[in-house]
Amino acid sequence: MAMSLSQQVAGIGEKLTFNDLPGEVVENSKKFILDLLGNILAARHIESSQIALATAKDLGGNPTSSVIGCGYRTSAQMAAFVNGTFGHAFDMDDDHREGTQHSSVVVFPAVFALAERFGRSGKDLLTAFVYGSEITIRLGEAFLGQTYYQGFHPTGTCGVFGAAGGAAKIMGLDAAGITYTLGLAGSQAAGLLEWKAQGSWSKRYQAGHPAMCGVLGALLASRGYTAPTTVWDGEDGFIRAYSYKDIWDYDKIIKDFGKRWEMKDTSIKVHACCRFSAPLADCALDLYGQGVDVGQVDSILAKVNKYSIKVLTVPVETKADPKTVVDAQFSLPYAVACGMVKGRESIAEFTNETIRDAKVLELARKVKWELDPEAEKVYPKYYPCTVIVKMKNGKEYRSHVDYPKGDPENPVTWEEAVEKFRFMAGHHSGRMEQDRIIELCANLEKLEKLDDLIELIK
Repeated sequence: MAMSLSQQVAGIGEKLTFNDLPGEVVENSKKFILDLLGNILAARHIESSQIALATAKDLGGNPTSSVIGCGYRTSAQMAAFVNGTFGHAFDMDDDHREGTQHSSVVVFPAVFALAERFGRSGKDLLTAFVYGSEITIRLGEAFLGQTYYQGFHPTGTCGVFGAAGGAAKIMGLDAAGITYTLGLAGSQAAGLLEWKAQGSWSKRYQAGHPAMCGVLGALLASRGYTAPTTVWDGEDGFIRAYSYKDIWDYDKIIKDFGKRWEMKDTSIKVHACCRFSAPLADCALDLYGQGVDVGQVDSILAKVNKYSIKVLTVPVETKADPKTVVDAQFSLPYAVACGMVKGRESIAEFTNETIRDAKVLELARKVKWELDPEAEKVYPKYYPCTVIVKMKNGKEYRSHVDYPKGDPENPVTWEEAVEKFRFMAGHHSGRMEQDRIIELCANLEKLEKLDDLIELIK
């Protein structure tokens, strides 16, 4: 009998070693980890994070794993939950455009919590992180960018499999154990796009939840708890159940797995808003640099793909006039107006106070949008956009972006990742501590234990 997709992936995972990973994949992974640590540290004081932490403390747990930046240890699964929820709060964590999801924020919290619990090395951590990231990205790719139209949030639905695979790998489970872990993840795959309806916080939860469930699944499977081996490609498996109009491609999951690494093409975000807003934000910053006088703007037109319109313009009443930070993070008009007015879109531009900036909101009301057939043709491989500004005197400004800053074709360098980390972690640690965290992340594969890094970020 032919092996199922999850059995094949599990067999690859069992045999995978650090030495199998290309140097580029290792170096990019260290960059993603440093970037995510900065995101987690920056978010620990905001209200949604404090609620998640308070809930974890209320539930308690065997204190084996650290909640990053909080001086608190709890169970591995609860640490994964809190760290994942923290990491997604500002929506500045890395993402994969063709996988249409954030992978590190669900995989790293799971593997890090278990690496601390079981005393694993930096090489172990990196290997599990790469393996888990590859799983979640490839599952996202298998839907060909269409699962969004079914109402699912791939960071949650696909992410739990990556967290589970990474968790099973860091625990050293064999192929059967990894297969069961992936099977159990299928019973925990969750995440709906309805979070955007009222600008709520549940999208952040949909990063912490899969991280937690991945840990739980691996712990269950390590004791022999069984699950279907056909979780992805079975008649009632994940891919068919979560697909839109039965659109999928199994080859995206398995072809060259372990030989070609999709996760190396993950993008690092430089703007504190939705990934679909990134090219819009880059266009807005370019227009700011062109010297557009926002007080003399007559109208603005953004030309984008179909899904960018769906996620960034509905409901209309909260997009040009955001009531919450989440409203602003997922607003096409706000992304364009904020960049054109302020020349930046950092976490400082996405607070309860700054999203009410009168000058930004006035300009946002002038932003309209339309479907660009050329942009739709290349979705989800990349998300180009064009922004056209017409002035009251008839003059026209234009900006076009194919690959926003942070994409593999326009990458964030290690030095730029370090700069972002310092900005994000600035309220947690001083310059000397930051230097040491950066050094340890840069040399992660040389660490026999993670104790020094844990001590600095706990």
